[in-house]
Amino acid sequence: MAGLGMVAALLLAYAVTYLHSLRGAGKPQAGGRMGWPDRMAPFRIWVKRARGFDFADGMLRRTGISLALLEGGSCPPERLARWAAEAAGMAYAALLAAWLLGAVSGSWLAGGVGTAVAFCLPGLRARDLSRKVETRKRQLLMELPVMLSRLLVLVNAGENVRRALERCVEGRPLPDPHPLYGELRAALSAMDRGESMAFAMEEFGRRCALPEANLFSAVLLMNARRGGEELVPALRDLNRQMWDKRKAAAKTLGEMASSRLAFPLVVVFLLIIVLVGAPAMMTL
Repeated sequence: MAGLGMVAALLLAYAVTYLHSLRGAGKPQAGGRMGWPDRMAPFRIWVKRARGFDFADGMLRRTGISLALLEGGSCPPERLARWAAEAAGMAYAALLAAWLLGAVSGSWLAGGVGTAVAFCLPGLRARDLSRKVETRKRQLLMELPVMLSRLLVLVNAGENVRRALERCVEGRPLPDPHPLYGELRAALSAMDRGESMAFAMEEFGRRCALPEANLFSAVLLMNARRGGEELVPALRDLNRQMWDKRKAAAKTLGEMASSRLAFPLVVVFLLIIVLVGAPAMMTL
């Protein structure tokens, strides 16, 4: 009975919120069919009310920063609201499914476990975004010295900076899966539209959101204005710094991988002890 009551309460809350959203947004789509934005309207209302709590507002702010880093340097309020409504919808679906299972099985334990999982889902989704941001930064840091080495060779061979940057992205697939070349291609497209190189490279550093990328754009612009023989030594010194940082990052990744392997090795060691020791204990 408790499970059925919770299911009814969840469905009633959704229905009441949906009717409230219809009163403010107008009628459903033509033909009486309810579109996806209309189905998400109750979750958007719940998210808007949840922003009054400090923990929810702080989590949404961090999520907005992560979305901006992953999607070109900006996160409009509509994009953040859609992400939050999707997270709330996933939590609601998990909660409803758990209490339906509890009602069918006649046990409230399934509903309680499902409630805990549902409340954890938005946090897990935000954590997954943070993990994607860290992966993106690591990809940028690992690829930046490779691209800089290619740029140094081209500039040293007599290419100008603009043409050398274009040559660095030639042959890359479209859409480019690597964030560095995607951002570099966006900077070159901005130059083709008439933007200055200074503005395009500053935007490149801002969208990458990596100190090394900002340093690269600053050194490139400073020495591109001067030109002459100062550009190649500056790029060579910057290239050496980038390779040192890549080596340090690779060393850190190796240490993390070895530490993650420690737990499986301990488990395997315990299993071997059990398999070897069990027959000996049984013969006593």
